[in-house]
Amino acid sequence: KLAFVPKYEIATGLHKGRKVEKFVSKRVRPTRRVQKKSKHVKFVRDLVRELVGFMPYERRAMELMKVGRDKRAFKYVKARLGSHQRAKKKRDELQAAILAQRKAHK
Repeated sequence: KLAFVPKYEIATGLHKGRKVEKFVSKRVRPTRRVQKKSKHVKFVRDLVRELVGFMPYERRAMELMKVGRDKRAFKYVKARLGSHQRAKKKRDELQAAILAQRKAHK
């Protein structure tokens, strides 16, 4: 009596089906990491901001915020940057800049 011997594995039993690798959780993307900026990075970015100023879309968003159209400004920034998360961060950054300008004027 000859036994049937397949050339490849046949999945049988309770766990039959195609073989899959065990799920390994993906590592967190650098943009999602909550990290404190180093002193050097903060210094360089502040210096660049001081020399170059704001981009045209940022200036327009700041104007909208100054006249109290915060939601409109948020939508505008979101359309420019493409992501809700980035828009929130940018809005907060611009609001801080407006406050700093007001303090400097007084």
